[in-house]
Amino acid sequence: MKRIAILAETSLASGRQIVTGISRFLDERTDWSVFQHSGPLGAMDPNAISQWQGDGIIARIANPDLLALIQAKGLPTVDVLGNVSPQAFPLVKCNDQLIGASVAKHFITNTHRHFAFVGLGNERWSIEREKGFKDALTTHEGAVQTLHIDQHRSHDQSLGDSLDRVKAWLSKLPAPSGLMVASDQLAPIVFEACHQLGLAIPEHVSVVGVDNDRPFCNLCRPRLSSVEPNHELVGYRAAQTLERLMHGETLEHAVIEVSPYTLHQRLSSDLVAIDDPALLKALNYIREHASTGVNLNTIAQAAGLSRSVLQRRFRHRLNRTVGDVVLNEKLRVAREMLTETELSITLVAERSGFNCQEYMNHIFKKHLQTTPRKYRLR
Repeated sequence: MKRIAILAETSLASGRQIVTGISRFLDERTDWSVFQHSGPLGAMDPNAISQWQGDGIIARIANPDLLALIQAKGLPTVDVLGNVSPQAFPLVKCNDQLIGASVAKHFITNTHRHFAFVGLGNERWSIEREKGFKDALTTHEGAVQTLHIDQHRSHDQSLGDSLDRVKAWLSKLPAPSGLMVASDQLAPIVFEACHQLGLAIPEHVSVVGVDNDRPFCNLCRPRLSSVEPNHELVGYRAAQTLERLMHGETLEHAVIEVSPYTLHQRLSSDLVAIDDPALLKALNYIREHASTGVNLNTIAQAAGLSRSVLQRRFRHRLNRTVGDVVLNEKLRVAREMLTETELSITLVAERSGFNCQEYMNHIFKKHLQTTPRKYRLR
């Protein structure tokens, strides 16, 4: 029986997914016994690993102190983070540059011309995601605006100071901008800064994160678009690699990179970039009020335009009528409620602005070729 230590920060979705991938590898065999440290790596008692006796280690090596503890064991080890340089062990990690490039492609598809990045200047994964994002945008005019947040300051000091920095930085971005945050964990401070500045998401700033921590993304308002990096496959490949090391094999490659799984688009980036301030006001008003009742008069008033001018701009810039956009927003809300809640279909119809279940059924069949019930089951 091989005794394996797993040192992964399970307080984050990425760490939990890595552990899930390792457990999938364990399901295929009967000769591994696992010691797992759970919770933040920074809270780990050094004795937990120094007293442990085993055959191999899989770890997110986040700092030199943890590296020294692991090196002292003298065991086959696979790193699943790569944050400490020089690289001491074989590394299995996400392809962070491809993650950044996928977000850039998403913004390009949505016709953005201005781009920004918020990350951590002292974390390898953030630096590589920033590089991939910028490299994919080299053919576009203008530099990517960048802000690095210092995560190592005390909590009381950093929260207020970082919010002020983010607000000052965001206030200078041209609208609309496509903004990538290096991790979902950095999104709340960006959302709060936008809220305090009166910047609408996604109309003024489209935001995409990384890790696809579903509960976290769904708590954001609007819901956060996010790249799923495929950390589960990282965990599985790391376990495969460790097994080879314990068998004395020589690896052909010291670094194995896993491509991102997909970008989950939610409302925080679900908008084609528009540089018309009045149209942005109209779209923001529709997003905030479609479910509670809007009409052409109230939307035109919110945009500061006449009804006829508003209709012409919608047709010219969006190739849709105001009514089409309102209906699409009601459909989006209904689909989210059917997917994310257990509300009755009657309540979903009421709360999404369709008022009655029969009308929502009609719209679902016409536009989605299905019924609300079948959509929820699917």
